[in-house]
Amino acid sequence: MLHYKAVITALAALLLGACNNAEQAKPEEDTSVKIDFVEYEKNSEPYPTRLIVTNKFMRFDDGEDSTSFLLFDRDGNTIYSVNDDDRTVMSVESQDIDLEPPMELNLEEHNLGTLEDAPAIEGKEPQHYEFSANGDICYNVVAVEDLMPDVVEAMKAFTTILADDSKVTFNNMPADLHDACDMSMSTFAAGRHLKHGFPIQEWSVDGAGRTLVDYDKDYEPDPALFEVPGEDYQHFSVQEMREGKVTGGGH
Repeated sequence: MLHYKAVITALAALLLGACNNAEQAKPEEDTSVKIDFVEYEKNSEPYPTRLIVTNKFMRFDDGEDSTSFLLFDRDGNTIYSVNDDDRTVMSVESQDIDLEPPMELNLEEHNLGTLEDAPAIEGKEPQHYEFSANGDICYNVVAVEDLMPDVVEAMKAFTTILADDSKVTFNNMPADLHDACDMSMSTFAAGRHLKHGFPIQEWSVDGAGRTLVDYDKDYEPDPALFEVPGEDYQHFSVQEMREGKVTGGGH
């Protein structure tokens, strides 16, 4: 799932999420959307996050005053993790890595229908889907078909980059830690939860999830929101971090 705090933590820890490949569609008209979520994790208080999507960028942050954020350059197929506290910018670029899962993954999904008393959104009834791997339930999504399709395409492209990057270090994981749900949702089939439309609610079996609060399709963002900090920040790639070539932060 597109879980902002989990993703930015994973980037910092080099445990990047995953997705199956997805083609990036060309929108028929300009996209400029602000989406507000409430996210939650096990044993922690819910917290707000914000997603801003245009034709060229997608930005994840904590809201109006955020100085640390994730920025996805859609044209350049590059993700930037900006940490204002450390004054660092870590980049993750698109890769083409062919890797087969170490075990057979039997992936299933079930449409559980509409949620009771759930209102229609833009004339469409939200549908509840349950995703499983090798007989275990992994993930639940409530999605609305054809809602903000270009945003969904941006999500797919973003997750594809993380998927391919996760394959770089996948074989370093001990075999006894291999789990069908984890592998499918983090490396080999994570994007399948986006195939049925925009996810207005999603949750995993570990207690993490998020819920749509509101969205504004006429949002006019400040162009500065999509600028990557310059020379006063330390810039490096995720691979340079893995190779131990990064020390300290930029100040």
